[in-house]
Amino acid sequence: MNPDGLRRKAPFILLLTLTVVAVGFSARLLAHVSLGGTPPGLSEEYFTGGRMGTVFDTTSRCLELPSPAVAANPKLNQQFNDGELLFLADFVTDPKVPYGGLGPVYITNSCMNCHPNYGRGRRVDKFSTQFGNGYTVFVHTPDGKLVDGYMFMLQTKAVPPYKPPARDVKITWRNFVDQYGNRYPDGTRYNSGKPTEGTLIYPTAELVDPLLPLPAGYKVSLESTIGFYGSGLLDAIPDEDIIAESKRQQAMPGSVKGRPGAWIVEPHDGKKHLGKFTYHNTRATLQNGPGLNGMWNVFNLTRTDRPRLFASSQWIAKQRELGLDTAPLVGSQPHELAQKDVDDLMVWSRGLAVPAARNLHKPEVQRGRELFQMMGCVQCHKPSWVTGDYPYIPAYGKQKIWPYTDMLTHDLGTMNHGVSRFFRTPPLWARGLSRNAADHTDLFHDRRARDFEEAILWHFGEANFAREMFRHLSADKRKDVIRFLESI
Repeated sequence: MNPDGLRRKAPFILLLTLTVVAVGFSARLLAHVSLGGTPPGLSEEYFTGGRMGTVFDTTSRCLELPSPAVAANPKLNQQFNDGELLFLADFVTDPKVPYGGLGPVYITNSCMNCHPNYGRGRRVDKFSTQFGNGYTVFVHTPDGKLVDGYMFMLQTKAVPPYKPPARDVKITWRNFVDQYGNRYPDGTRYNSGKPTEGTLIYPTAELVDPLLPLPAGYKVSLESTIGFYGSGLLDAIPDEDIIAESKRQQAMPGSVKGRPGAWIVEPHDGKKHLGKFTYHNTRATLQNGPGLNGMWNVFNLTRTDRPRLFASSQWIAKQRELGLDTAPLVGSQPHELAQKDVDDLMVWSRGLAVPAARNLHKPEVQRGRELFQMMGCVQCHKPSWVTGDYPYIPAYGKQKIWPYTDMLTHDLGTMNHGVSRFFRTPPLWARGLSRNAADHTDLFHDRRARDFEEAILWHFGEANFAREMFRHLSADKRKDVIRFLESI
């Protein structure tokens, strides 16, 4: 790794932020605009992250860029670049060298392994796959209670002589056939014309060489990583607005009844915040959620506010039972991640921009948007929000953003049951650029959907009506819906 070389790319990042690369609007266009400026002729829906959170870029780096709000602020821009170094680093066990302190039990050694090109993890066949495998593993009872000793993110790696809670996870991909024989009402098979024609698949998982006791009937569930881009903008959505959206849905007829996350008292300010991150809304703000805690519960890097190892007492007792010295594992540890590093990482994770929407003017995309609304998809995938005040990046405040999520959890049926059958509606912004950015199109919580068509076909439970509406569209109209999804 060459930190100096990485720092030298900061001007390049700023240049890209200042450059509008509007591929696919009507022609390939390069137009230079000032920060926060508006490329001519584009409606507000193109600015998915608002004027200060959107970049117009469709290259392989489209998910890696700082937002205009960050790039325009020299202090935030420097912190963004310094935080990015932590994301790109390969961590090592020796605490005395740069990026040291990995272990003694951990999940992987680099953020980039699980978030390829800053995006979402992809579907894999082997859990031991490093780059691109964003799976986290939960060992739980059928009712969703985590099994004692295995923590809420299973660790499968340990620094010798210690042994991990499980050596590996075996992933098996299984075929699924719905009540219609995987066919549309017109007789067309799902995924028609693709190598996957007529098939749907889903994964199951089991532990390899578990170290700790397991109850009868335990389950192993997979959930993949979510992209970092736009997370600061989602963090800026006011809690009270999300609660209001839940109340609106509860009062409406129909099956869609989104539930907000629980109120969580967070240690950074001692105040209650609404859970709105992770697949199940179990984390409230980014200051105590995704990104920040990943350095602790993935790499086991201790810091002043997280001085103990991310390891269970049961695991430590088992190491002692194996005859290993557990004295270094108990009690507070020397901090391995400085507060400046924590602050820089948070600016980076909050400051990643959202790529602009594309092709919204095209007739087939406009037809797809109308169908998306007619099918009722907007009941859960709420198109837009207005952010509140956001002191971490002040320019994010009071912006209209277009993430296509209601930030609520919904029952997606037994076919999608993992730790829970309630999942937060995922934002749809920039999903159509996943192939460009991360070289895959896998979707859904465990990446069972290989593209947009399959993602819609896995909508059961509260969303079953939308699934059926999609199934009953003509082939051309189904394509229009997917073109719209690829555009936002």
